[in-house]
Amino acid sequence: MTAADWQRLDPRMLAISLTWLVPPLCSTLLTLSITGGDLDLAAVITLGSIGLTFLIIAVAFGLRLLTTRFRITDDQVELRTGALFRQYRTVPRDRIRSVDVTANPFHRALGLRVVRISTGEHVAADRRQLTLDGVSRDHAERLRRRLAPDGTAPDTALAVLRWRWLRYAPLTLWGVAGVGFVVGGFARLLDSLKINPAEVGFLRAAWSGLTGLPLWVAITVPVLGVVLLGALTSLVTFVETWWDYRLEAVGDGALQLRRGLFSTRSVWLERRRLRGVQIAEPLLLRLARGAQLNAIATGLGKSDDRSTSTKSALLPPASRLEADRVATAVLGEKPGFLAGLELARPPRAALRRRVTWGLAAVALFEAPLVILGVLLTEVLLHIAWISSLVLVPLALAAAVDAYRNLGSGLLGRYLVTRYGTYARRTVLLDRSGIIAWSVNQSASQRRAGVATLVAMVAAGRGGYKIRDVALADGLALVREATPGMFEEFLESTPDNCSEPIEKSVPALPVQRQTP
Repeated sequence: MTAADWQRLDPRMLAISLTWLVPPLCSTLLTLSITGGDLDLAAVITLGSIGLTFLIIAVAFGLRLLTTRFRITDDQVELRTGALFRQYRTVPRDRIRSVDVTANPFHRALGLRVVRISTGEHVAADRRQLTLDGVSRDHAERLRRRLAPDGTAPDTALAVLRWRWLRYAPLTLWGVAGVGFVVGGFARLLDSLKINPAEVGFLRAAWSGLTGLPLWVAITVPVLGVVLLGALTSLVTFVETWWDYRLEAVGDGALQLRRGLFSTRSVWLERRRLRGVQIAEPLLLRLARGAQLNAIATGLGKSDDRSTSTKSALLPPASRLEADRVATAVLGEKPGFLAGLELARPPRAALRRRVTWGLAAVALFEAPLVILGVLLTEVLLHIAWISSLVLVPLALAAAVDAYRNLGSGLLGRYLVTRYGTYARRTVLLDRSGIIAWSVNQSASQRRAGVATLVAMVAAGRGGYKIRDVALADGLALVREATPGMFEEFLESTPDNCSEPIEKSVPALPVQRQTP
């Protein structure tokens, strides 16, 4: 190889470095608008230090950009970066698991893209992936096609955006959480600038208005405001995230997903790296018969196994029927594959365990009120028994729901496990991808004759649990799901094992990970 083979990042990335100055500038303008242009010395010092810090970061970013080189050979992808502290990284092309092309609004405005090349190993993100931050749009597409295992064009649309799915967006509750983060960040900003919230005009006016209302109204109005603002935030986030969504099959060997309005994303996923799918149904979404769909695949990383992950997401919040249809298409099965899904229920001991947990949680909450009520005032005792009238039925309902959602079984070539109450999850794992099993029993599980089995896979979170299954039934399921994996142990283990299961399985493979 010669020096001419090395390529630079696009020089337009120098303009991106200036975006580091956006936060301090925005905070300055916000502070000026709140205080009417009056800044004390502490606020000036704080804003000055923030601006200087971001300016230093921008300069360092520019130097790093000027010293970054990359090239792609027949065998590997190489990246060199750094001026004072130089780094050299390589990724063998045969270990590439995914190629992800993204662009935030600043990149899109300048016609740039970020290419992330991931190996899928369960290590830190900076070691798992190689990032080319700042290549032109056309160059990014050429890189993706060159590094992806299949360079053919997409030929089959598995799913496209349906705007009727928008009604499911507010049911995920992440908009309400986003409002909380914004409010918390605003409060920290005021605190860092030594500004008393009571001195801010609109906050003082809002507080005065609430104090003049009846108590129930003063509580209801802010709650409704947060809920409505959270719903609006969820709708806006849905539009920005899933705009122009399209999931396509590339021949028989890969999947390609494109989406995004301001921040675009293009994800390429090989089918041979797919280990299964996860159908998540948060409580409100489940009540509306909706669901979310995520891929379980090598190359996505452990943190992307969550149903809230946007990297592993294959479908926006949609109807459960649509999630089942897309899951079937992604897995390459015939239509109606999931219609025949029947899961075995766990024993009644699993229900007793969940009822115990629920009542114990209520007892932990009520105990301080009772103790303080005895020592200080009877008012707390009244609060304790009144709240228990609400919390005990809720705890029992949650326990029953959690028990009803438990289940496991086999469907074709897939091991299926279902669990959860606030967010019910149905996981379908390709049995050929299971590399090990872990059998776990706590002291209470041993007394109840149940166990938790964990199917180990080199994808997602690395292990998926079958919770509180009868030990004999669980071991029979293991035998059928993965014949011969530890057959000798199964034949020598009694149906009702009274010993700690960890002592009975010395040779059982656990926690083994492969890339």
